[in-house]
Amino acid sequence: MGVISGSGGAPARSRALTRERLVASATTLFARHGVHAVTSHEIARSAGVAAGTFYLHFKDKQELFRKIVFEALASLKERLQKATAGGADPREVVRLRSAELLSFAEERRDLVRILFGRKGEAASLGADVLDELIRWVEADLRARAVSLEPAVAAQALVGMWARVLVWWAELPREVSRRNVLESLIQLQLSGVIED
Repeated sequence: MGVISGSGGAPARSRALTRERLVASATTLFARHGVHAVTSHEIARSAGVAAGTFYLHFKDKQELFRKIVFEALASLKERLQKATAGGADPREVVRLRSAELLSFAEERRDLVRILFGRKGEAASLGADVLDELIRWVEADLRARAVSLEPAVAAQALVGMWARVLVWWAELPREVSRRNVLESLIQLQLSGVIED
């Protein structure tokens, strides 16, 4: 949960706390039951507020889910940026970025499954998230002056990350974290076919 600012007095702090409780409750319920199986009334009840209070903060559960998803995406981009800040060695950047992606997927396994899983509960939102991540990766690749076409490389990287992470989120015992990490690193460094 975020930090509540002291400005605005007690009513503003109370409103912010209520909003945070709604976000926390929705996150838990969406992870447990999926987006479509949860109602705004259930979210409000879980947060300990009246059903009408939900609508003082969010238009509907889709708006709330979108908020949760894009806050998670912002967090992921920040984590990736911090992990690779100042990294000049491409091999080290790939290793650090891959490790951070797996850590994020471990921590937000349910969100990864909801967004990119086979049930397709949030397919359109998942596509928006992928598009945003692709733009970010493309800009990063351009800044690093990679030898590949950044637009193509960004599409390929993000597509691979999304499929591997959701597959691993759905079947975490199939392959160890270490083996997933090493495979992601090797794929990014050398591709599937070695010269």
